[in-house]
Amino acid sequence: MYYFFYIPVGTEASVRRTPWGTILLAFANIWSFLLFQLAAGLEPEFYRLTLRAGEPSVATAVTSSFLHSGWLHLASNLIYFGIFGPPVESRIGTVRFLFAYLGCAGLSNLSQAAWVLRAAPDLASVPIMGSSGAIAGIMGLFLVRLYFVKLRFAALTMLFLQGVARGSRFALPAVAAIALWFLLQVVYQLVEPTAGTAYVSHLAGLGFGAALGLLMGLAGEGRMERRIIIGNRYAERGEWFAALGEYDAYLARHPADPDVLIQAARVHRVTHQTARSMDRFREAIGRLLRSGEVSEACDAYDEMKRLLGDVAIPPADELRVARGFEEAGRPTDASRAYEAYGRHHPDAPAAWTALLKCADIERARLNNPGRAQYICSEILRRTPPPEIERMARERLLKIEEALALQRGAA
Repeated sequence: MYYFFYIPVGTEASVRRTPWGTILLAFANIWSFLLFQLAAGLEPEFYRLTLRAGEPSVATAVTSSFLHSGWLHLASNLIYFGIFGPPVESRIGTVRFLFAYLGCAGLSNLSQAAWVLRAAPDLASVPIMGSSGAIAGIMGLFLVRLYFVKLRFAALTMLFLQGVARGSRFALPAVAAIALWFLLQVVYQLVEPTAGTAYVSHLAGLGFGAALGLLMGLAGEGRMERRIIIGNRYAERGEWFAALGEYDAYLARHPADPDVLIQAARVHRVTHQTARSMDRFREAIGRLLRSGEVSEACDAYDEMKRLLGDVAIPPADELRVARGFEEAGRPTDASRAYEAYGRHHPDAPAAWTALLKCADIERARLNNPGRAQYICSEILRRTPPPEIERMARERLLKIEEALALQRGAA
């Protein structure tokens, strides 16, 4: 006897923002399942909310997509939803994602009801439920928008007579994987048309999702993003200039994408185009800060420093990064960024206070009085304004007293 089980475990499509729509819909499915499983006396309400081919309605076509017959039914749907939902939502936005999900849910379930009335009218009173039609719709959107990515799978092969059970992983292009899934649904529908699984809903959901994706113009967006994926594959193989060609072609149409700017900056660094790498890091950090993604900007700044050394970015950006490090509880990075701001932009209004901030962090947060002493001494050597000189001398005096106490204790 031979059995082969597989399950999707991920994709190479990035998800940068929190997929709140996916989380909300997953929570709604889990909550409704627990409610009807654990609360007593709700069987009539459960039945009323399910779609039945003999009494179809748009409302029950949607509500039935949040109802499941058991844990396995729910878990299998949520696994697929967790794989395909976040990358799609991050590209089309939460509002459009929610409308697409609910629309595909209703249309796919109504398609199943129409097939039941035509092919198996004796099942007209049997409830049609589950989110698989809606999730198939999201797979259709994925197919149109992200057809070029690969899907990763975990598999289990079992040969009972030989006593073999072997796990494995493999990847398939999304087009091939979804096409195989589609063919399996067709085969199951032909072999077991009334087995209790809504295969017509699956097929209809995929079709409606793909059609909706085409109407939304996702195919054109996908063709541009395909350049990023191909560029990443070139970079993984060390084909740096081919990777840059793909990144540059994408950035020519989408110059504001900070992720691709950072990817291009890394490749520029590897190919010894230091000035170009620096420019793209600066641009990416600026765009991240302007969009409110301070944590991501700080990470990009940290990477830029590690790859390129002591380079400067515009003063307002460097100061915001320093504050971002401090707000994130990264005092070492904050100290270095404040010091860099003070050294790189000595004529900026906040340059002196940035250096004082650096000294305060070294002394109070990092317990590094020697470093704080050095920073205060540097401030005094530069002939600061009188108020800054006074504050630097006060700090230096406290630091020297603390160092003297340490030496005495030793």
